[in-house]
Amino acid sequence: MASGQPVSSGAALFEVADYSRVWLRVPVYAGDLDTLAPQITVRVQSVDGSGPVLTASRVAAPPTADPLAVTTDLYFELVNSNGQLRPGQRMLVHLPTRATPRGTLMIPFAAILYDVQGGSWVYVNESEHVYRRQRVELIETRANSAYLARGLTRGDRVVTAGAAELFGTEFGAGK
Repeated sequence: MASGQPVSSGAALFEVADYSRVWLRVPVYAGDLDTLAPQITVRVQSVDGSGPVLTASRVAAPPTADPLAVTTDLYFELVNSNGQLRPGQRMLVHLPTRATPRGTLMIPFAAILYDVQGGSWVYVNESEHVYRRQRVELIETRANSAYLARGLTRGDRVVTAGAAELFGTEFGAGK
């Protein structure tokens, strides 16, 4: 808007919003809904895993879903008193499962890398100085461990220290 510009009747001039509490929409694969723990709170942090771990509470919301992606949306409310969270911001939400399936592979959380789309990867040490990037699917993370649904086989040696450096070497680190 410019000073003195005519405005149509009923046009919104500005919007007032309170961001002291924000809602998180978490799309979950519909087939995984029964495996989630019936908890009312979840842990939330920035996508890169840095920063503080926040707690969000489950809220009742109208049911929404994406039939093309076969996902159902869960909603959580997060206190945002310092205003650091914004609408549209992507967050990492830790959804606890009912129990870790027997025989599930567990690796150190430090081995997991995330790409810009949120995909999870590890580097497998195939031989001396030879590493292969491998996509993995996480079931969940607990403390310093990551439980895998698929992507590795027993006996694979994953890089736990220096994985980010390998990632930077493969794709070129920004300056």
